[in-house]
Amino acid sequence: MTAAADPQRLAAVRATDLLDAESTVSFDRLTALARRLTGAPIVLLTIVDDARSYWLSRQGLPVGAPVQGTLEDSFCQHVLGGDALLLPDVRLDDRTRLNPAIDDMHVRAWAGHPIRTPDGHVLGSFCLLDTEVHAWTAADAELLAELAAIASREVELRVATLRAEQAVTLARAEADRAAVLARIGELLSAGLDPDEVWQAITALAVPDLGDFAYVCTVERDGGLAPVAARHTDPAQLAFLQQWVGSVGRRVGEAVGPGHVAATGRAELVDALHAPGLTAAQREAVDQLGIASSLVVPLRSLGRVAAVLTLARTRGSRPYSHTDRDLVTALADRAALVVENARVHARERTVSETMQRALLPTLLPQPADLRLASRYRPAGLAQLVGGDWYDAFVDAAGATSLVIGDVAGHDVDAAATMGQLRTMLRMAGHDGTRSSADVLTAVDAACRTLDQRVFATALVARIAGGTDREDGGRVVRWSSAGHPPPLLLHPDGTVEVLTKPVGLPLGVLPDRPRPEHETALPPGATLLLYTDGLIEQDGDGLGERDLDRGLTDLVQTLAESAALELDLEALCDRVVDVLLPAAGAADDVALIAIRAQSA
Repeated sequence: MTAAADPQRLAAVRATDLLDAESTVSFDRLTALARRLTGAPIVLLTIVDDARSYWLSRQGLPVGAPVQGTLEDSFCQHVLGGDALLLPDVRLDDRTRLNPAIDDMHVRAWAGHPIRTPDGHVLGSFCLLDTEVHAWTAADAELLAELAAIASREVELRVATLRAEQAVTLARAEADRAAVLARIGELLSAGLDPDEVWQAITALAVPDLGDFAYVCTVERDGGLAPVAARHTDPAQLAFLQQWVGSVGRRVGEAVGPGHVAATGRAELVDALHAPGLTAAQREAVDQLGIASSLVVPLRSLGRVAAVLTLARTRGSRPYSHTDRDLVTALADRAALVVENARVHARERTVSETMQRALLPTLLPQPADLRLASRYRPAGLAQLVGGDWYDAFVDAAGATSLVIGDVAGHDVDAAATMGQLRTMLRMAGHDGTRSSADVLTAVDAACRTLDQRVFATALVARIAGGTDREDGGRVVRWSSAGHPPPLLLHPDGTVEVLTKPVGLPLGVLPDRPRPEHETALPPGATLLLYTDGLIEQDGDGLGERDLDRGLTDLVQTLAESAALELDLEALCDRVVDVLLPAAGAADDVALIAIRAQSA
């Protein structure tokens, strides 16, 4: 039996749910980084079963190109045994010399390293393809192994997330009644914004469980605040909303939401014969034609956080005790979503507050230089992450700009960002180190302190005083796997400073870091940014190719030059043009510096 057909391996591949999946930002970053660092024109992250090789992340393939190949014609089949394979010329190896990709894709060199599932089975490969003979070096092999290991950790995280989601789905399926199961998914997919959850609860209830429904949150003083309402009859919805919003705090009610908020016990109310209804409640019964209602509490963190009221009008079947049990079960599960939404909102607030607190509140403004920056957190679907910028004037009078991106979207990423920012300041504050040496010093400090990081960063240093005949400055910069800086000239010309970059922080820290030099003429602007700026569509419909995103950024800068914008307005325009108004899919940070014209 071949490694490709191993049943245990195939089961592990299926468990990742990556075959035919859409790629993620994390995978695309790794393949883009490999392409940038090795110069390979095509980089693929493949998922391989017993019949085909699916190219999950694919950098360098033209739009509309195939996204998979047969296993028989795949180079990746040769790493399923667990060993890496580096072929300088695939035409000279008996295993690959007849591969149709030699003619179809003009492949001449191939290097692949296995990617593994959490239980150690080979999932596929991280591979580099070159259209020319390529003598792969030991450094290439080491880098390929490191990136494949990172990809394997991303797979492990995905599998853990899938298993957790499957466990939640199974628990819900076992507990819910069949009638609720048909629509409970709508509630759980409503998002993590509490306002959206309230709306989803009423959408779940109407019309399947009632003719109308509304939700009121319980305020600190015990009063009720309406947050969502829905009615099957649009003509009656306006009255329902007006009535729910005008009946006051409702604390003293003997029946209904105010009473349930105080007791925490569900109520089944025969509206036509219930004693103790207030005058306002009698008005609603008459106007809305209520026959019976169910009022149930939604508990969060041990207290009643909200009250759900459902009602059926005259002519509908009245509620029964079975209905009460069903709606109570629904409320219990909805309350879990509400609690998760509130926890997520608190965590996001803490994370964003931490991140903003760690960003500089004021930028330095050295003589004849102007600085500006922008930061946009990701949309509500995830926590903020580790994008940051910084600027400082060192003891030698030079101005340093820093931009960086820590992998991850949580409080840990924000905390790591803060630590790296501090380390970079400490390494560069005395003005004796070059930009490359600052990054090297931070890598060394992380290793000494056993601080595990995976982050891209770029440091640009502009010496104090003019050091060119035209009154401009000289910028010396070094990149740790970060997207290229852009230089906008006053005439609208944009230079993409695609010099060789070093490895990200935390990856092979002993590798020397290149440093580069470029001029900053009077009136020119240097822009540093994180990749969130160039990896999402302006209309918010999805991610876009990084090369296309960089092209759009260059075009936006070039067009802005004709508008003669000051630096703050330029940064605003870049963000407004390139980022969706509804919120970006990833954090975005940018910082710009402009040499003042004489």
